[in-house]
Amino acid sequence: MKIAIIDDQQEIRYSVAKILQRHHHATFQYNGEESTLEESIQEQGIELLIVDIMLNENFTGIDLIKKLKANAITTPIILMTAYTTPTNMIEASKIGIKDILQKPFDESELMLLVNQYLSPTHKDKKAHPLIKQGAEEFVGSFETMKDIYKKIGIAANNMLSVLIYGETGTGKELIAKLIHTNCLHHESDFIAINCASIPKELFESQLFGHEKGSFTSADKQHIGYAEQTGDGTLFLDEIGELDSELQSKLLRFLETKKFRRVGGTKELSFNGRIICATNANLKENILNHTFREDLYFRLSMLSISLPTLKERQKDIPILCEHFISRANRDLQTNITAIKEDALLKLQQHTWKGNIRELRNIIYSACLNARDEHINSDDLKELDNCEKTSKNDMALLCQKFFQEYGVEKAHELEKTMRKELLLSAFSLCPNITQLSSSLGISRNTLKKQLKEYAIYDDSK
Repeated sequence: MKIAIIDDQQEIRYSVAKILQRHHHATFQYNGEESTLEESIQEQGIELLIVDIMLNENFTGIDLIKKLKANAITTPIILMTAYTTPTNMIEASKIGIKDILQKPFDESELMLLVNQYLSPTHKDKKAHPLIKQGAEEFVGSFETMKDIYKKIGIAANNMLSVLIYGETGTGKELIAKLIHTNCLHHESDFIAINCASIPKELFESQLFGHEKGSFTSADKQHIGYAEQTGDGTLFLDEIGELDSELQSKLLRFLETKKFRRVGGTKELSFNGRIICATNANLKENILNHTFREDLYFRLSMLSISLPTLKERQKDIPILCEHFISRANRDLQTNITAIKEDALLKLQQHTWKGNIRELRNIIYSACLNARDEHINSDDLKELDNCEKTSKNDMALLCQKFFQEYGVEKAHELEKTMRKELLLSAFSLCPNITQLSSSLGISRNTLKKQLKEYAIYDDSK
């Protein structure tokens, strides 16, 4: 195969070429500034381009790739970079780059990517225009974030409905905003709705709006969220909490892209995109008949799953550095580093609140720090979280054991009988806190509480 290496550093070009030549590939080397580069690529019959992301101060590999594609060069591309920032990764995905080779790399990593282009059926996909990167970034290691950023790039170039999975505090709304920031209609509004916080009798009015006089308190016309969105993005958070009747209305809205204000007769069009998020297992909810299967398939044309912080232990130092930098800016602190004893303490924490919890603890630690370094003694909020969590669980377990005895308590814990749920709910009437303590989803807990007439969210 004929492969071109484009890099401003001669030693890098030479090293990559030697590896490829050992595997019997013909190589061509360029620095990216050649005036006849496009013509040379076409004349030589180049079958694969390996392009470095940093060519010089004023011209990047991304710029070069855009230029090549503008000149109808559709040769497959592998992007080399030592700078795997969210901006670079999303921009690469948006112009059709699927393969990113992180420096430093070894021979096996390079050839693993190159070999997939040996198939005669491989075709480069159509590229799309590049849109700017947002100010906020989802921070993490290359391995953690590469697939997420690829999907953000894909979503930004299409009007597909997107479903984002993730526990509380993992950054679902931030991902939705990144998709919006990078889409063609990024200058339009981003409207966010928390489906769990709006009473079901008001949801339709809030989403679609209402006309004056359509119900008792409707003293004037109200423009709903769908209409406010325009060409922008409508973000529906906690979609798994939506009432079944409302699910039917939402499905019709998604399928037709039409709606009427409550009390209105005029049919209006929705021109924006829908992004939904949930911390519930919707497939489990479908089996429990609490979520419509047809709505699930309509919402999840593209799914993005966010890992918990517990699954991202190696990212904690990166996240700490990021939040320290933000705290220095927002709180006017002057922290330069976090010590190893503090990092170890953070890595041993369970992180039920995920990224949001870590951010709050780092901000607090920056204020508590007595010098320019954060040490374990400065993590007072972390100590408070662990103490509160242990005390809550201790009280819960104490009540179970006192009332039912050890053997009965274990039996009830497994079967979730009415007595256990009633005791738990009387001790902790907050659904979110109780579901976290019991280790089950909020939606599942609500369903079980309703079955035993312990909880009624319609009142």
